[in-house]
Amino acid sequence: MDDRPLVIALCPDLMMWSRIESGLDIAGYRLRVAGGPTRLAEALAEESPACLLIDLEAGDDAIAVIEGLRADPSTATLPLAAFAGHTNVDLLDRAKAAGADPVVARGQAAISTGKVVEQAIATATG
Repeated sequence: MDDRPLVIALCPDLMMWSRIESGLDIAGYRLRVAGGPTRLAEALAEESPACLLIDLEAGDDAIAVIEGLRADPSTATLPLAAFAGHTNVDLLDRAKAAGADPVVARGQAAISTGKVVEQAIATATG
């Protein structure tokens, strides 16, 4: 059994989640990928993650997913980080307003995944 802390990622992009998985593995976390909002809900019902990562470019409903997580008492305080392309400033700003923290560029999420997760955990438990 893998007892490393779990990160659940809403990330349908195979290339991106493989990069995230590598970064998390190095940082001592394990990854469960949820390809869409329904799979994310299923994953949250089955396991208690240390953090969530949301790919804001996963679909039109990524912001609604964050808003729903923050509105639900069972997930309202769960560490939650989000990422999108660095040119998508409006989407990054909307995610921050919805309750994701930190909100980072896609490249930073891929390169420094462990640090992004640790920042989200520190912010949530701060």
